[in-house]
Amino acid sequence: MSNIKSDRAKCWCTRLGKLMKERNYTQKTFLKEYKEKYGGGTQANISRWLRVGSKIENGKTIGFPSYETMLNLADFFGVSVGYLTGETDYETFEIEKVCEFIGLEEDGVKAIKGITSGESVDWHGKYIADEYKAVLQYTLTASSFVDFIREAREYAENVYRQKHPISYMDRAAKKIKKDVLELAYQCMDYQYISDDEYGIIDDFKENNVEPTEELLEAINKLNVAQEDDYSEEQSRDQRVKLSEYELQKIYFDIIKELVEEEHLPDMTIPMYDEKDLIEIKQKKKRG
Repeated sequence: MSNIKSDRAKCWCTRLGKLMKERNYTQKTFLKEYKEKYGGGTQANISRWLRVGSKIENGKTIGFPSYETMLNLADFFGVSVGYLTGETDYETFEIEKVCEFIGLEEDGVKAIKGITSGESVDWHGKYIADEYKAVLQYTLTASSFVDFIREAREYAENVYRQKHPISYMDRAAKKIKKDVLELAYQCMDYQYISDDEYGIIDDFKENNVEPTEELLEAINKLNVAQEDDYSEEQSRDQRVKLSEYELQKIYFDIIKELVEEEHLPDMTIPMYDEKDLIEIKQKKKRG
C-alpha cells in the first residue's frame, strides 16, 4: 500500500473509531442502528471497516469499503467522507466554510453551536435554545465585548511574561568571561568605601581578591541586572493585577448591557397564567 493510501487508511480507522467512541457505540449497538437506517451490514463488515489498511492471513491488505458504504458511514455520523479519509480536518463542508468566514478553529465553531443548540449548556438545553442564542447574540454584540477580548489578550500576555520572565542576570552573565563571572558572583556584595565611623572598609582586601577593572565592571553589570530583574518582577506582578481588575470591570459592563430591558424578553421564558395558556392553545389549534 502506498504511503498516501496507508496514511488515509490510518486516518480512516482512527476517526471512525473516535466517532463511535464519542457516541458510546460498541460494534453491536452501532451495527443495530446502522442496519435500521441503511438496511445492511454485518459484524464482520464493521470489523473490516475498523481495520482498513491492516494485513490479513493471506497477506492481503484490508481495503476501503465501497464508496456507497463510505457515504453511508459519513452520513450516519454527520461528517464528510473527506474527513474520514483525512483529506480535510473539518468534519463537514459547512463547518469548514463557517471557520473560514469567522476565522475560528473547528473546536471554537462547535463550541458556539453547542451553546446555540443548547446541547452543551444543560440536559434540557434544546428546549430553550432560542433563549441561549439570544444570550450569546447580546453578549457578542455588547459594545464592551470587544474591550473584553482586547483586555483578555493583554491579560494572557501579562500572565505569560510573569510565568516566562526575561532574566537580565542571564543576559549580563553571557557578556562576561566565565572565570571573571564566577568571581564576580562571589564579590557582588563586596565594598570599598571610606566610613566616618569605621574608617576604610575593603571587602576585597579582606578576602584576598584583586579588584581589577574587569572584575569591578562585571560586578557592576551583575548588580544593575539584579536590580532590573527585581524591578521587572514587581512591574510584571502589577500588570497582571491591573489586567485582572480591568477584566472584571469590563465583565460587569457586559452584564449591564446584556440585561437591558429590550433584550430581556428574548432571553427569558414568559410566565403564563391560566387565561393566557387557554388563548395560546386556541391560537395553535387555529393554525
